[in-house]
Amino acid sequence: MSAASIGAMRLRVTLEAPIDTPDDSGSMTRSYAPIADVWAKVTPLAGEARFVAEREEQAIASLALIRWRDDVTSRMRLVLGARKLLIHSVYDPDGRRRWLLCRCEDIET
Repeated sequence: MSAASIGAMRLRVTLEAPIDTPDDSGSMTRSYAPIADVWAKVTPLAGEARFVAEREEQAIASLALIRWRDDVTSRMRLVLGARKLLIHSVYDPDGRRRWLLCRCEDIET
C-alpha cells in the first residue's frame, strides 16, 4: 500500500457498532449505532446466490480499505448508501497502523 492508495478511497461510508438489546422473549435484538464516517475503497471479490429459510438471497463478498483505526472489530458493519457490509475480519496488512483491510459481506434478499 502506497500513499497513492489514499486517492483510491473515494467512497464515504459509515462505520457502525452493534447494540444488542434483550427482548420480551428472552432473546436479543440487534441494532446498530453510527461510530464515524470514513473514506473507503470497496472492491467486490465474489458473489453467490443461495437459499436461506426458503428464500433466495445474494451474498456479495467485498474487501474494504480504510485508514487504520484501533476500534474496528469483526462485529461492526460499514454502510454505503443502502448497502450494509457486515465485517467478517479486520487486519493491518503491513503492521504499520496505516491501513485496515476489512473482509465484508453484503446480503441482499
